[in-house]
Amino acid sequence: MNKLFITLIGLFGYYSFLTAQKYEIHVKIEGYTNDTLLLGYQYGDKQYIKDTALNKKGEFVFKGDTALESGMYLIVLQPTHDYFQILIDSDKQKFNISSDVKTLNESLKFKGSKLNDEFYDYINYIGIQKNKADSLGDLSKLEKDPKEKAKLEQALTKIDQAVKGKQESIINRKDKSLLGLLINWSKDVEIPKYEGTADEINEKSFLFYKTHFFDGGDFLDDRSLRLPLFASKVNRYLEKLTIQVPDSINAALDFILSKCKEGSEIYKYVLSNSLNTYANSKYVGMDGVYVHLVEKYYAQGKAPWIQEEPLAKMVQDAKALKPLLIDKIAPNITVYKQDSTPISLHDIKSEYTLLLIWAPDCGHCKESMPAIKKFYSEYKSKGVEIFALCSKTGDVKPCWDAVETLGMKDWINTTDPEHKSRFRIIYDVKTTPQVYILDKDKRILTKKIGAEQLPEVMEKLFRIKANETKEK
Repeated sequence: MNKLFITLIGLFGYYSFLTAQKYEIHVKIEGYTNDTLLLGYQYGDKQYIKDTALNKKGEFVFKGDTALESGMYLIVLQPTHDYFQILIDSDKQKFNISSDVKTLNESLKFKGSKLNDEFYDYINYIGIQKNKADSLGDLSKLEKDPKEKAKLEQALTKIDQAVKGKQESIINRKDKSLLGLLINWSKDVEIPKYEGTADEINEKSFLFYKTHFFDGGDFLDDRSLRLPLFASKVNRYLEKLTIQVPDSINAALDFILSKCKEGSEIYKYVLSNSLNTYANSKYVGMDGVYVHLVEKYYAQGKAPWIQEEPLAKMVQDAKALKPLLIDKIAPNITVYKQDSTPISLHDIKSEYTLLLIWAPDCGHCKESMPAIKKFYSEYKSKGVEIFALCSKTGDVKPCWDAVETLGMKDWINTTDPEHKSRFRIIYDVKTTPQVYILDKDKRILTKKIGAEQLPEVMEKLFRIKANETKEK
């Protein structure tokens, strides 16, 4: 073959590649008088602004030299923030949109975007079928004649089958359409009919639902991350279908991450977002999820996007938190009474021990003390002892002065002037007060709760113990 011809083919291919990397979206909205239009995009469970276009001769043009990531985008009007959704895939990122500000979604028309034509055809089709199904459903509820009721049910079944057929025809196309991916994420689980008692049916149904919850979703396709149903489905699985204790959440996250390709954008999102969520959770004990994720993924080199310094800090934090997780035996420390007599936390013989780490110059500690005193007066006879440790080291006279002025003399008070016990490090004391409730074996039952919550939490612990005793 002629070398020049080969070169021309190569140049043409290179030019085509460059052209494909650009986007150009023309938008014209009748009756829209603002001079600015925004292009937003979906990422996980949030929306962000990608581009801004100014009105030029009645038209807005979003334009860039780098292709847009495949996913769902939003055309956002100002200042009302009214919007309509569009789909953008890796190819054909040059097209035109027209609409009317009064009927924004209903008036949408596309030129040069078969994907969005199909997207809105599908939305309209589903809307029509839903209206039909709702009308038939209402009639079925009112119908008394069994034969007529059966006819209505058959009509509903026919609509359901037609919708599923429409969905499957899009999903099974060879081009792996972004619309097909969106439909797959939108599909719900069809639970088979079970027999048995109500409890047995509910249990079997829930187990089936949870087991098959992600059957339609594709965790290997990073386009999923930019579709709104992906994150909402993951969040529902973690928050509604998973028992809200660290062990169960850890297992659920491991399951989800196992469905992702390690290092992919979806994998990175799930891991990073989960770490941030549970590191900042307002619920007690969720630091157990943080420790699990750091130990199993970050510390094992499975999050290469994290730089060395923050990674080392995360690993160090997880190491410090691990001995203090719910259900762990609280680390033993030996500290000192006012007469310098040593006393160990594990020496306290009580059904429950409240470990209180406080500081004499801590305003919140002073505010909390009346509630703690009231709690102790009500619960001492029920097997609760308080082991208070002043966090000040060196000159501890302010600790003992505060014990007097704050009326703390009724329980065990201690200090550690030379920090021999290393309690600050062992108990990761960064703020005060710190409250831990331990059982008779010094197992951590709960921690870092407010003084005003103590009676409620204690009663809950009593109920849990009573139920455990019954079960035995």
